[in-house]
Amino acid sequence: MNDHELEHQSEESLEELLNKTATLLKQKQDTRRRTAIEQINAIATAAKITVTIKGEKRLSAQPKDADEEATANKTYQHPEKPELTWNGKGQTPKWLKLLIKAGHEKEEFEVNQSVETTDLFE
Repeated sequence: MNDHELEHQSEESLEELLNKTATLLKQKQDTRRRTAIEQINAIATAAKITVTIKGEKRLSAQPKDADEEATANKTYQHPEKPELTWNGKGQTPKWLKLLIKAGHEKEEFEVNQSVETTDLFE
């Protein structure tokens, strides 16, 4: 849609377009952020270092229940693509959802949590 077409739109149409655009932009930014976090976590796991990502928010304001707390202390890894990992926080990644839907249990993909912190500047 060019500027001329936008100028002839009603205020309601423009507001609807603005809202849809803002929603789509937020979704794309969230997806890019989640992908980056997954990649960072995979690199950190492979390097046996611990990474804390500031500003990572919980998707729900609900308090964690015991099951969520247990999941958040575990790391899960794709069986064929070890660079794909999930630390149990936030939304379950698509790859794990698909494996669970295919009949697998989440625990099958749990990896040993003996990740040690390494100081990279020694």
